[in-house]
Amino acid sequence: MKKLNKELELSIKALGAAMFMATVCLYLAIGAVLYFIGYDNFYFHVSFALLVQGLIVSMVASATWMVCFESAKPQSFGARYAIAFIILAILFGVSIMLPIINSTTGYLFWLIGGFVSTFAFGTAIAVLSEKHLKKTGKRSVLLWEL
Repeated sequence: MKKLNKELELSIKALGAAMFMATVCLYLAIGAVLYFIGYDNFYFHVSFALLVQGLIVSMVASATWMVCFESAKPQSFGARYAIAFIILAILFGVSIMLPIINSTTGYLFWLIGGFVSTFAFGTAIAVLSEKHLKKTGKRSVLLWEL
């Protein structure tokens, strides 16, 4: 049991780090597209407040996906997916209300990029987990088993 908890913790951290990396890359890609379109007010820097928010949201979102697709009672895929999506939407909704996030330049692009990248990674993990369940008969979201 202790080994499984350690593996689950490592998997949550690995998925959270991948979500955070994707958020930063997507934010900068959005900035590059906006710059080439002619939007001159985009700054290619990420403030410390956005980085901290991104790390926290990525880890919480990663844990949410893991709980919904690893530890949850066997419900339908759609129900678990909807629960994870609602929790993720609430998480980003709370992030919008934080005054430190609203005061920085480009926060809306950051939040959009974060939501899209987090949702994309979560969806990929959910689909791989369901395929793994059908293939082996056991539920797992450990990244190295999928």
